[in-house]
Amino acid sequence: MNKLARISVICIGIVGGLAALFGLFYNATTLATALNGGFFELIKQQKLTHFYPAFYVMSCICIACYILLLMCCVDLLRLRFRGFWLLTGVLVFEVLYFISIAMCWRIPSVSMSVAAATGVANGGLMAQFLVLFPLWAPLVLWWARRTLERENLAA
Repeated sequence: MNKLARISVICIGIVGGLAALFGLFYNATTLATALNGGFFELIKQQKLTHFYPAFYVMSCICIACYILLLMCCVDLLRLRFRGFWLLTGVLVFEVLYFISIAMCWRIPSVSMSVAAATGVANGGLMAQFLVLFPLWAPLVLWWARRTLERENLAA
């Protein structure tokens, strides 16, 4: 059981770390595109007046999540659980954040701008959501932590 728990922790660390690195890379490229005027014509053509504020806020939130996720996953790769609750909190926050962004699409004055910015700013989260990482990782991590702690107490 100990070996399976350790492998599970390391797998979560690898998957989460890779997803965080992908997200950072994705947001770096979209920010560079925005700063170089890559979205200007589309924004002007579609009259997306609130695109840039929505895009920058969402990008900052995503980057903060990726950095926290990466920090926690580095600890997991070292088989340390000190960031267990932080990792769980970040993953729960990401799910709630994603749902709240979708709710902003229903606000008439900003809906089109937020919808357009969502795809560009939050695309890095898709690596996590495609493998359902926020749903299974905290549960598996909780099980592995309990298993390893029980084993350490018995020894």
